[in-house]
Amino acid sequence: MTRRRGRGMVAVAVAAALSVAAAEAAFAKKRKGEDEETAPVESFAARVAKLERATGLLTFHLDRESGQVWLELPAPQEGDGGVVGDYLYVEGLVTGLGSNPVGLDRGQLGGQRLVRLRRLGGRLLVEELNLGFRADSSDPAERLATRQSFATAVLWAGKIEVSAPDGRSLVDLTPFLVRDAHGVAATLKRQSQGKFELDPERSAVDLDACLAFPDNLVFEALLTWSGEPEGPEVPSTSPDPHTFSLLLRHSLVRLPDDGYQPRVFDPRAGSFAIFFHDYAAPLTDTIERRWIVRHRLRTAPDAEPALVYYVDPGIPEPVRSAVVEGVGWWADAFAEAGFPGAFRVELLPEGVHPLDVRYNVVQWVHRATRGWSYGGGVVDPRTGERIKGHVSLGSLRVRQDRRIFEGLLGADATGSGAPDDPVELSLARIRQLAAHEVGHTLGLAHNFAASTYGRASVMDYPAPLVGLGEGDELDVSAAYAVGVGAWDRFAIRYAYAELPPENERVELAAMVETALAEGLVMLTDPDARPPGASHPAASLWDNGADPVEQLALDMEVRRRALARFGPGNLPAGEPLARLEEVLATLYLRHRYQLEAAVKVVGGVEYRYAVRGDGQPPVAAIDADRQRAALAGVLATVEPAALDLPDAVLAALPPRPFGHGRSREQFAGGTAPLFDPLAAATTAAELAVSGLLQRERAARLVDQNRRDPGLPGLEEVLSSLVEETFAAAEEATPRRREIARAVQALVARRIGDLAADEESSAAVRARAEAALAALAERLQGAPGEGAEAAHRAFLRREIDRRLERPLPAAPPAGAERPAPPGSPIGGGWGECSMGTVPEGGS
Repeated sequence: MTRRRGRGMVAVAVAAALSVAAAEAAFAKKRKGEDEETAPVESFAARVAKLERATGLLTFHLDRESGQVWLELPAPQEGDGGVVGDYLYVEGLVTGLGSNPVGLDRGQLGGQRLVRLRRLGGRLLVEELNLGFRADSSDPAERLATRQSFATAVLWAGKIEVSAPDGRSLVDLTPFLVRDAHGVAATLKRQSQGKFELDPERSAVDLDACLAFPDNLVFEALLTWSGEPEGPEVPSTSPDPHTFSLLLRHSLVRLPDDGYQPRVFDPRAGSFAIFFHDYAAPLTDTIERRWIVRHRLRTAPDAEPALVYYVDPGIPEPVRSAVVEGVGWWADAFAEAGFPGAFRVELLPEGVHPLDVRYNVVQWVHRATRGWSYGGGVVDPRTGERIKGHVSLGSLRVRQDRRIFEGLLGADATGSGAPDDPVELSLARIRQLAAHEVGHTLGLAHNFAASTYGRASVMDYPAPLVGLGEGDELDVSAAYAVGVGAWDRFAIRYAYAELPPENERVELAAMVETALAEGLVMLTDPDARPPGASHPAASLWDNGADPVEQLALDMEVRRRALARFGPGNLPAGEPLARLEEVLATLYLRHRYQLEAAVKVVGGVEYRYAVRGDGQPPVAAIDADRQRAALAGVLATVEPAALDLPDAVLAALPPRPFGHGRSREQFAGGTAPLFDPLAAATTAAELAVSGLLQRERAARLVDQNRRDPGLPGLEEVLSSLVEETFAAAEEATPRRREIARAVQALVARRIGDLAADEESSAAVRARAEAALAALAERLQGAPGEGAEAAHRAFLRREIDRRLERPLPAAPPAGAERPAPPGSPIGGGWGECSMGTVPEGGS
């Protein structure tokens, strides 16, 4: 990539020759049949003579007095229906709301659209072309038939104000720029944060931020929304709860030339893809087409391949150096793919604008709370070619990782540079995060199976690998892997290796077969993120080939760390009440490995198999593994595992003056003090709701129907009831109230499953039978005092459920939600397989 400096080639023309203006005015009069006595008509030249001129991909003019942007349109192409030209249109946010749950972040790009600028009837139409349905054919009639069979979409239309004799014209682009193109109001409504509307009177184009580059135009507008908030996010991030303003960016981008060769998508090879229907496909072939997303490494046959990523100099040290190092890991993968020295990392040079489409940028993003990082950019939706890579790294993530390690190891070593320094460990994680997000811009999707065969990819979500040292010590010497893994190297080879066009498909197929033989398999977001996901290898923030063994290890790590938790887990000078946020990361540290273990129960193993590739068929996980997983999951809700030492509770004072509550704390009912019973219930919820999840319950019914040796839903329900009620009988007096809280939770969640109208009749029947059996058990059970009152309460609750089932409760402990987990907020949708793929971590 050739480096070109400057904020854009902005040329300002302050005066035009009066003789030219007069001549054009006379020409215009003559065309209209006017004489010298007729009122003067302002010519094109006279109009633009009053304006500032900016020249790049197209020319535009700025009117400082009125705040308008005038786009200068070239003459339409001859005989082409008034078409001025085709461009990529990209919109996005320059500034963010600062709320991770809402997701309106600094540097966030919207979708890429192929738009056609067309002059029709004295108006400019911005028309989005329909790329979902095409005819990839050299026959013009075949292409026309397909094009005319499907709708386009006119995004905006504006009046042509004045034209020049040579066919050029001016249109006021300001209304196009001052609109909610990013769907901000719709996003807030969808997130239940209120009804807001764009206020045009408090919105304007920022003329100083309208830039012209050789390959793209950039326009920015300060937009203001007003309305009534319904949730906490706008009031907590805007100085006025009823109003907030964001900078919105619009870009027109030059379409790449025809020199890029698309590459076929293979679900086993790990790339994002664009998707369309090709109506020119032979009858022997499917009309579905998928091409991977990737950069073009050569701009000409004899050019040296180069791919440069520029890192935001606004990232502070030592994080900046860690980011540069992590991004640079990809150089090894490209060298193995046949491009030694082609991948480079540099700091963004002074004077280079990060919005220039010629530059791939890693940007630093601040939010009020920790949140996702993203890797995306600009993609040519016609071919899948990545035109610009753009990464947004959330600045609070590295601080959250430091907090996690201070919860595990203590804060005394923070900043020491020692191997157990939480700062050094968090920098090791930010290296991986930087590599991960750049991997998305290179075209790679998540591979959540890679952590089960040797931490083989930075495209997984890595949990810190913490081992057991001598005595009660913890071993963090291998917390994170270094460099890209075997899967990453294969995925880059598949996407980027230069192959002879006539033999490309054969060589790609052979490449995939070799990878499969080496055990390099892929599972991604739809396999991992849904609550009912069934494959235990497809999990986030997990480790190891056996999720049940790793869960047991993580529970022991957690036990050791909790045993010595106290003021030493907080940096000096911090209010002790802040320990509660640190405690949440430790108390729930097993949550992700628990999710992986839960997937074994009623679990299914499968691959992205293609006919003839020899991969194993879909198969239920064997009975022994399922029962071992059930026992491991139930062990996490034992009162001894949920109880907190008195020393921990004694170190958690109420919030001091000036320090309000945060989303990182447990909810509870003992305010202002920490509520240990609520925390225990929150942790137990992860296991109980996981086991009783709707789709998992249905799979247990079906698996047992087809193979009676596999555990059925009845077995899981009876085991859950037996273990939690037996635990109360065996618990010490101190822990019996924890056992009762878990029993109440189990009864509620079985009742929810029985009342869940979206569950099958078979699932609901078994859940209702388990609930009736529990009521009978409580009826005849002895007890006195608190125990008798508790059993009587549960029995009445169950009777009410059986007599008149209540609506199902919100899922997963929504009465007292756990502090956020990912990213180490929830939700998934950052990675799609649509027209414009993005990735997040």
